[in-house]
Amino acid sequence: MADEKKTLTDAEKDAAVTSTRRFDLRRIIGALFVLYGVIVLIVGLVDLGSTRETKMTGGIEINIWTGIGMLVLGGLFFLWDRLAPVPAEDIVKNLEHEDDAKAAGEGDIEKF
Repeated sequence: MADEKKTLTDAEKDAAVTSTRRFDLRRIIGALFVLYGVIVLIVGLVDLGSTRETKMTGGIEINIWTGIGMLVLGGLFFLWDRLAPVPAEDIVKNLEHEDDAKAAGEGDIEKF
């Protein structure tokens, strides 16, 4: 049983690639930057005429600029994910090696 290699169907490969790409760390980080950027930008726009914060920052509307910067950075993470996705071959190969490692380790559980 250890000698036979499990081959994945095309549907399983496509599902693994889609699932892996959907939860890519670049998307999660990009989404967080966009979310926090929107929040900080809204706070900056609501508090636009406040002299207290502009005095502390030397006349710069820091919340607006920080919110814009976070939105740009989040967009760059999404762009990076779009332009350089994880190759499907790497995902499938990793999944096959994972199955091999699980199969090889099944007999070792009795040692503990």
